[in-house]
Amino acid sequence: MSARSLLIAALLASSAGRTLAADCARTSVGLVPLSDLGAGLYQGVPGGLYPGGVNTRPAAHAAAGLAIAQAMVPLDTLGQPDPVNGRVVLISIGMSNATQEFRRFVQKSDADPLRRPTTRVIDCALGGQAANVIDDAGVPYWDTVATRLRGRGSSPLQPQVAWIKEADAGPTGTFAVSSETLAVHLERVVGILKAKFPNVKLAYFTSRIYAGYATTALNPEPYAYESGFAVRAVIARQLAGDPDLNFDPGAGAVTAPRLAWGPYLWADGLTPRSDGMTWACSEFANDGTHPSTAGQLKVADSLLAFFRWDETTAPWYRVAGELGVGTPSIRLSLSVLPNPGIAGANFRLHAPPGAPWRLLLVDASGRSVQALHGVGTGSEQRVPWSTAQVGTDRPPPGTYWVRLECDRERIARRFVIL
Repeated sequence: MSARSLLIAALLASSAGRTLAADCARTSVGLVPLSDLGAGLYQGVPGGLYPGGVNTRPAAHAAAGLAIAQAMVPLDTLGQPDPVNGRVVLISIGMSNATQEFRRFVQKSDADPLRRPTTRVIDCALGGQAANVIDDAGVPYWDTVATRLRGRGSSPLQPQVAWIKEADAGPTGTFAVSSETLAVHLERVVGILKAKFPNVKLAYFTSRIYAGYATTALNPEPYAYESGFAVRAVIARQLAGDPDLNFDPGAGAVTAPRLAWGPYLWADGLTPRSDGMTWACSEFANDGTHPSTAGQLKVADSLLAFFRWDETTAPWYRVAGELGVGTPSIRLSLSVLPNPGIAGANFRLHAPPGAPWRLLLVDASGRSVQALHGVGTGSEQRVPWSTAQVGTDRPPPGTYWVRLECDRERIARRFVIL
């Protein structure tokens, strides 16, 4: 067993050897989610999921992903196109959190009426397999992935899409050191993935969820938060043309799948993100590190929404049609409380489960103030908003409109800020 494997085994054993209790009093660590940080800085480094402090994929990268998705066809177990009996296989790669969450997603996907019959989802993540273990092509984990595929009637030549959720076990050091170390490990993992499963064309990352309640040294804060910067660094290197991460046959040897963010799910405990996401202590197991059933389902719902609706996944995941066969027409509701409000408001909305929505705030002259994004749950969602979220150029008191957009439907409400 390697030194790294021994370290992780020791960490797991020490956690298992005593009764753990999550630190439920630590409801915030005071950090701003990467998706909300934007051009703001964390230890001198800007936010945003993609370079430039933005959360949207660069246009050329988005177009490349869409082209790959639209050209994707089911494969047989020999990796040959077979539109009738073949499958588009989506796998997970990662550690204990990843397998706990993805197994729930597999259950939801298997029952999903919007999933194409030719799409197959297989969990290949495994407990204890941190990034600083599986960045070695010779470790047993990669054989386990192949064994799982064969055990489910697939093969290493059939997967075309991967979801990756990884972190280093027992991270140490400064932000600059630990995040760069994780980025190096993730880049190696991506290369191994492509080498061992050569037909994987698309890969989506999710970084760690909140770890402020954690009572183990496996991956506490701020390392869980900082893992998002490592993911962004790897994607940025592909965007910059790193030959070790090349997915374009026209640019040389293909050494990686095309990389992008999947759902970004870190939120600062009970402090709401701009889309309203929070993490409660009840959504974690006793160690405050691994998700409870509620937390697993929360991630699974986010994955389901992502694979249903992202422009680079819908062509191969979702059944044909605007919303899928048998899906009822969208019905929206929106209210604003209190109205009038003092320097802010709470938006209450209802949108269909899995459907992306946008709240667009405009002033009385029609000038855009801010846009908030989220995914429908089928139940009422509450989105808190304050003028402070806009930044230094805060909108003055006055009359505003908020418009809820979902697919091709929209609804608007007038409200007043005092």
